Order: sequence, then C-alpha cells, then structure tokens
Amino acid sequence: MKKIIINISREFGCNAREIGRQLASKLAVDFYDKDLIDMTAERVGINKDMFEESDAIVDKSQKGLLKSFGYGSSTSFYDEKAIVAQAEVIKELADKNGSCIFFGRCSDYILREYPNCLNIFLYAPLSARIKHIAKDYNLDEKSAEKLIRRVDKQRHNYYKYVTGKNRGDRDYKQVMLDVSEFGIEETVNILYHIVLEHTERKREI
Repeated sequence: MKKIIINISREFGCNAREIGRQLASKLAVDFYDKDLIDMTAERVGINKDMFEESDAIVDKSQKGLLKSFGYGSSTSFYDEKAIVAQAEVIKELADKNGSCIFFGRCSDYILREYPNCLNIFLYAPLSARIKHIAKDYNLDEKSAEKLIRRVDKQRHNYYKYVTGKNRGDRDYKQVMLDVSEFGIEETVNILYHIVLEHTERKREI
C-alpha cells in the first residue's frame, strides 16, 4: 500500500476511537492518539495531566460525577507554544513514518497541504450517542446528554480557535460517515476499502 496519512475527527460518543484503532490494526499502520499529548507536553514543558483527553471522563467510584476535560478546556492547551508544538509533532511523525492514522488534534488542518492525506469525520445522531455514553459510563441519559454537549462544545471551540473552521464542516474532509447506520465492524470495513481505493487511485495518478 502506498503511504497514506489518515486523519480521523469525530463527534463525541460515536465509538470513533475504537473504529480508528480497529482500522489501524486492519491496515497494519500506527495509530496516534494520546501519545501525541505526551510528546507535545514534553516538548513545551507542560505537565501532561493538563492535556488529559476524554477517556477518564467519569469517576466511576462516585455516582455520575463528571470530571472536567483537559482537551479543549485547559488554558495550557490554548497556549500558542503548545499549539505550535503539537503541529510540529504531527508533521514530524507524518514526515518520518510510513502510513499512519492521527486521531483528532486538528491533524486534518495541520496536514492540509500534504497530498497523501485522507480526512475522515465520524458522527452519529445525538440519540445514538446518548445511548452509547450512558451505557459505557453508567450514566442516566440526561447526564450523558449533558456530557456530550459539553465535550462537543469544548472540542468545537478548540478546533475553531486553532483552525478558524467549524469541526464538522466539509472543509478538509473527504469522508463523512454516520456510524449509527453501519455499526463499528461495518464502518471499519467501509473505511478500509475506501483507504485501499484511495491509495490505488493516487498510485495511478
């Protein structure tokens, strides 16, 4: 397979991270997610806890207690030095390595001038995302909806701050897919075949 860089962005609560991981495994490529936080934090000398992403959103030892998100909410994350460092880390990995997947971090925008990118946006109706988050984190549906709206707003604000664009806009996106229509396994299969077709077409050009 010709080198390809896949950038996945998403709405919160549509199983996008699991889809990204499975797609990376199926393609046998590296998957960059939280490790980008560690690399960026180390580069700018910021405690990586300030950049904590959204996995530990619920303290399961306390009923329904929601922890604050670092990603898109920490003032350190908005620091110009941190934004520049994150872009540098992403570009260095894109330049040095073979095919890979970047998950979030405005990578679609950061790598917008790279010719070998495929940018994917995964989403699902709010009702489907509420059910997933409520089940996954043992929340009632009202708390799940509140969390989803909060996280999506934080991520949208951060993306717009960095890029000047709305996160779900078609700009820089070649594939936009409703995960609820296909489920995880079929979404992975669809994206896998799209990637193969895309790289084959690029090779022919």
